Amino acid sequence: MKLKMTGYFVGIFLFLLELSTSAYGFEAQNERSIHKTMPDKQVTIISISGLSFMELKSEQLDVLPHLRQMIEQGAIGAMNIRTANRTMRDVYVSMGAGEPTVGLTDLQAFEADEMWQGTLIPKLRERYIGRNVGDNSLQLNPDSLIVPDIARLLKVNAKKAYGPGMLGDFLKAYGIQRTVIASGEESHISSVDGDKVRRYSPLMLMDSNGFVDKGVLGRGVLTAAVDRPFGVTTDYAEMLALLGKREPSSVYLIEFADLYRLYADKEHYPEARFQELKTQILLEMDQWFGQWMSAMKDQESLWLFSPEVHNEAARGKMYLAPLVHYTRMSQGGLLVSESTRRPGVVTMQDFTSTLMDECHIPLPAGLSGLPLSTSLKANALGDLQQELSSIQMIYRSRPLLLYPFVTCEMVVLLVSLFYVMWVRSGRFPWRRTVRTLLYALLVAPAVMLILGLITVPLTKVLGIDNSILLLIGLFIGGSLLLSAALERRSLFTSMIWLAYGTAGIIMMDACIGSPAMKYAVLGYDPMIGARYYGIGNEYMGVMIGALVLGVTAALQRRGRPVLRGLGPVAAFLLVTVCLAAPSLGANAGGALSAAVAFGVAGVHCFAGDRWRELRLGRGAALLTALLALGFGALWLLNSADSPAAAARESHVGRAFHALRAGQFDQIGYLIERKLRMNVHLLRASAWSKVLITSLFVMAVLVLRPRGRLRVWKAENPYWMYGFSANMIGAIAALLLNDSGIVAAATMIIFVAVPMLLLRLQELETTLKTAEE
Repeated sequence: MKLKMTGYFVGIFLFLLELSTSAYGFEAQNERSIHKTMPDKQVTIISISGLSFMELKSEQLDVLPHLRQMIEQGAIGAMNIRTANRTMRDVYVSMGAGEPTVGLTDLQAFEADEMWQGTLIPKLRERYIGRNVGDNSLQLNPDSLIVPDIARLLKVNAKKAYGPGMLGDFLKAYGIQRTVIASGEESHISSVDGDKVRRYSPLMLMDSNGFVDKGVLGRGVLTAAVDRPFGVTTDYAEMLALLGKREPSSVYLIEFADLYRLYADKEHYPEARFQELKTQILLEMDQWFGQWMSAMKDQESLWLFSPEVHNEAARGKMYLAPLVHYTRMSQGGLLVSESTRRPGVVTMQDFTSTLMDECHIPLPAGLSGLPLSTSLKANALGDLQQELSSIQMIYRSRPLLLYPFVTCEMVVLLVSLFYVMWVRSGRFPWRRTVRTLLYALLVAPAVMLILGLITVPLTKVLGIDNSILLLIGLFIGGSLLLSAALERRSLFTSMIWLAYGTAGIIMMDACIGSPAMKYAVLGYDPMIGARYYGIGNEYMGVMIGALVLGVTAALQRRGRPVLRGLGPVAAFLLVTVCLAAPSLGANAGGALSAAVAFGVAGVHCFAGDRWRELRLGRGAALLTALLALGFGALWLLNSADSPAAAARESHVGRAFHALRAGQFDQIGYLIERKLRMNVHLLRASAWSKVLITSLFVMAVLVLRPRGRLRVWKAENPYWMYGFSANMIGAIAALLLNDSGIVAAATMIIFVAVPMLLLRLQELETTLKTAEE
C-alpha cells in the first residue's frame, strides 16, 4: 500500500513537472517569430570565411553601419561549426548533407567551361562517373558548376543518413534555382594554378550528382590588386551585378574571401599595416551590404555566416561562428534552436533545416537540425557576446582545472591504496590528510556545479583570464573545506550527507533549467557540441553513483530498511523518470543506466534473501527486465503520442520517430557512432585512465587480504549491495552511452573511494583495539 502511494506521489509530481516545463516551452514559442515564408522565396546567403565575433565588437561596428543595422534589426546567433577535421570544406559539405560530414582536401568545384590538368571539366566528370549518369541538361549548361570527383566524396560518406548533396537535391526537386558566386581563390590566374584554388562553397548547394545550377568562381569575381594579400581582391561591383536578375524562387550563396586571404598572409605584414587592411576589407564588405539591403524586397531573406573563424579567434577558443538573419520585416533578437535549448546558440544542422523550411520544403525524417526561430530581444548582440565570454571562459578553464583534477584523482587513489595496504606501524600518520583528500574526490563534482552559478557574474566583473584563476582557487579551496568538514564526522553520516547532497543538487539544477550545469566545468560544452541541455554523462554518472551510495549508507547505518524502502524507491523512480523526460533533456543512456543501477540496488536491499545472490540466469533475467522498464519509460515520455514529447521534443524523441518509421538504418548508424565514440575515448580520454585506476584499486582491496570481501558482506551488507549496484550501473553506462567512459568513470568513483575509506576505518579500529 505504501509503495502504491509512493507511485501515485511520484506520478503526480512528474505530471506537474512536465506541465511546468511544457508551459515554458509554449510560452517561449509564443514569444518567437517563427520564420514562415511566402511562395517564391528568394534567399541570399553570404559566407565570410575568417569572420568571428572579434569583428562584431561594438567599437568595430561603429565604423560598419550596415553590418550593425543587419545585426540590430535582424536576428543573431552563435553557430557551432565544429567538424571532425575543423575545416571549412567539411562545414560546407556538412551543411549540404544536414549532418556532420567529411570533405576531401583536393575536392573542388569548377565552372562548366573550365579545364583541369588539360581536360575539360565535363569530360573529366564523364571519365569518373560515366556518360549516362546525372542530368545531361546541366552538363551542357555553360553557367553551371560541377564537382567532377563527386563519387569519391559520396563513397567516403556512404554511411550517412542522406549524405553530401541532400540540400541541393531537395532544392532542385522543388524547383528552386541554386547559384554560387565565390571569390575564394588566392590567385587571379586561371584555375590551372591548382595550389591557389579554393572552391569549397559550392559543396553546400550542389546536388548528389555534383551539379549547381549556376555560378561564377574565382577569376570571374576577382580583380588584380598589388596592394592586397596574394595580389587579388573581390570585385564587389561585379558580384552585385551578377545578383541583378534572379529567378522568382532561388537560393544564392555568396562567398567573400578577402578576410580569409588577409589572415592567411598575415605573417608578411607589420601589425599596423595588417589592421589597416583589415579595416579596409571590412568597410568594403559593409558598403556592399548596404547596397544589397537597400535593394531587398519584402519576400527576400538574407543570411550571413562564417564557415571558419580566423586563427586569432581559434587561439582564443572562440570557435562559435556568427550567424545573422535579416529581412525588411525583422525586429531584432536572438536566433533560437530547440536542438540546443540555449538562446543564441545554434548548430549548422539547424541552419540547413531552416533553409529548407524557408523554401517550403518538408523536412525529411532523420535530420538532426530543427528550423530556427527568433526570440525578440533588445541588445541581442551584447547579451550574446556576454554569453560567449562565459562559454569561452569555461572552455579555457577545462585544461587548467578539469584535466589536472582527473590526474589528481588517479594519484590520490593510488597513494591511498598504498597507504591502507602497506602502512602498518605507528599511529598511521597523515591518515586525516588521506581521508580528507579522498572526500575531496567525492565533493569535487558538486563544487564544480555550484561554481557554475557564479561563472557569468565573475566573467562580467573580472574578465576571462582573472575569472579562470579565481575559479580554480575557489574550486580547490571549496573542495578541501567541505572535505575537512565531512572528515570530522562518522563515515556513514558523512556519506549520507555527501551523497544525498550531491544527487539533490544535480537534480534540483536540472529541474529548474540547469542554470549551474550550463556554466560548470564538468557540464556542457557548446564549443564542441558535446551536449547542450539535460543532464550530461558526467553528472549522470555522479548522480546515479551518489544516490545509490547515499541510500545504501542510510540503510546500513539504521541496520534495517526503514519503511520498507518507501523513500529510496521514490527517489530511484524520480531520478530515472527525470532522466527520461524530454523537457529535462532525455538522456536515454542515463535513464537505462539508472534503471539498471537502481533496480539492482532495490532488489538487493528490499527483495529478500532469495534475490541477493544473483546467479547467471536470474541476473540475466533481472537485467533484461530492468532495461525493458527503462526503455518503456523512454518510449512513454518521448514517443509521438506523449503529451510531454508533443510539448517539447528531444533528440531521443526524434530517434523514436525514426524507429516507428522503420528507419532501422539510421538507428544502426546511431549505435555504430556511439560505439566508435567509446572506442575513441577509451584510447584518448583521461577518464578511461580514472576508470582503470578505480578498478585496479577495487580489485586490490577485495583480494588483499584474502577473505576481506566476505567480512565486509557480513558487517556492511547494504553498503556492499550499493557497491555491487554501482558497478553494474557503471558497466551499463559504459555500454549504453556514446561517451560511456566518462559516465562509468564518474560513477565508479563512488565505489572505489568509499572502499578505501572503509578499509581506512578498519585499520583505525584495529589500532585503537590494540592500544586498549
